[in-house]
Amino acid sequence: MGPLISSNVLGFSAIYLIGRAGELVRPLWLTRCEQIPLSASVATIIVERFLDTLMIIALFGCALLWVELPSAAEHTVTLMKNTAWMMVAGSIAVLIGLFFFRANVERIVRCVPIARLASLLKSFSQGLSFLDRGRSFGLVIAHSVLVWIVIVLQFWFMLLGMNFRFSIAAATLVMVGAAIGSVAQVPGIGGGFQAGYVFCMTTFFIVPAEKAIATSLVAWVSSYIPTVLAGGLYMLSHGLSLKDLRAVPVE
Repeated sequence: MGPLISSNVLGFSAIYLIGRAGELVRPLWLTRCEQIPLSASVATIIVERFLDTLMIIALFGCALLWVELPSAAEHTVTLMKNTAWMMVAGSIAVLIGLFFFRANVERIVRCVPIARLASLLKSFSQGLSFLDRGRSFGLVIAHSVLVWIVIVLQFWFMLLGMNFRFSIAAATLVMVGAAIGSVAQVPGIGGGFQAGYVFCMTTFFIVPAEKAIATSLVAWVSSYIPTVLAGGLYMLSHGLSLKDLRAVPVE
């Protein structure tokens, strides 16, 4: 568990510091420390992100069922619902494609004329091995549900701490907006997270823009500082730097 925890802390710290390019730090670190093929590690990140997308959309749908919104937001909610359905369809299509790829990887690899590419595809398929067993896939789904429940509770408690008397459904809606916005991260300062947060606060709950912007910065810092601090302390305690990733082999 130690290497997995440290790689996650370092990975999320890197996302905060250098934007979405930091997604590669986690698989690179696992490859360096545990000799796991890089393409296999990347495969798990890809699956994780699609599962995250499905969970975010599911939470969005549940929040809309229970939250009370002003009538002025009805048009925006309709647009978000349509976008959500497209995201669900796209995520399911990709997951089906990954299932198909994993089940037919040997046949696909034989059809690839470039040996290097064939080797990378085979290593990539190793990261999808949990798709072979229904129990493993079920555990992945169960863990994703548990993780996102904890995230929702953390976000709700944070909003209560900032004197927003929101229901858990309302907090979930704001969290979903911030999570979608965080796809576009500006290194070191976020940006997308705050934009999604402010949009939901001002559009759905008529919070004044100044208050929404100020609390979005508090929400960002409360996520940013603990993660980056933990990652920095880990690297300092082990005498490490991101330069150590340069020596990581591709396979």
